[in-house]
Amino acid sequence: AKEAPGIDIRFENYSPNIIERSESGQLDLVFATSTTALPPGARSETYAQDKLALVLRKGHPMAKRTWTPEDYGKVDHVGISIFGDPGSEMDAQLAKFGVKRRMALTTPHFIAALAAVSQTDMVTTLSRVFATRFADTFGLILKEPPVPNLDLDLTIVWSHVRAADPVLAWLRKVIGEVAKETMDMHGARMPRATWTPRPRRTRPLV
Repeated sequence: AKEAPGIDIRFENYSPNIIERSESGQLDLVFATSTTALPPGARSETYAQDKLALVLRKGHPMAKRTWTPEDYGKVDHVGISIFGDPGSEMDAQLAKFGVKRRMALTTPHFIAALAAVSQTDMVTTLSRVFATRFADTFGLILKEPPVPNLDLDLTIVWSHVRAADPVLAWLRKVIGEVAKETMDMHGARMPRATWTPRPRRTRPLV
């Protein structure tokens, strides 16, 4: 507010055409992960790093044990689905162990997932940074998921049309600085000036 009192910020819901909306100029910046498929010429920059956490309520019958992949098949789960995706990278990892999760509740809202877990014996797997922030509020504990670690590189995406916009450059800098203070990011931001082909996940992480 002190540095740019005239700037108005508006957050919009995610939609399947969110990258296209960015390319057309309808959106200035898009928050994504480094595995998000981008069109040629799109710019992106990593502003923070996160990882997945297994989240369950304090006092859960399985709270004190070290989880195995098979344990994931013994409990009901709360899933996050923003675009109605039928499966996730986590499900693909569990399938290697012959395990399939039962999604007793699916929601597009991360906070709703935590609220549901706090009042039931369901569990969820989502951002460690996000879950840590609300763990005390909801009475939750966090554990390591029993599959190979799924790191999350959190990125900002913008259109090549706005690449030289000094206002957006300033805003990206501010976001990176705030992330360093609030998300315990290790190391500096890692810019990717232009899109280059790289392996991309075709399914969401959780």
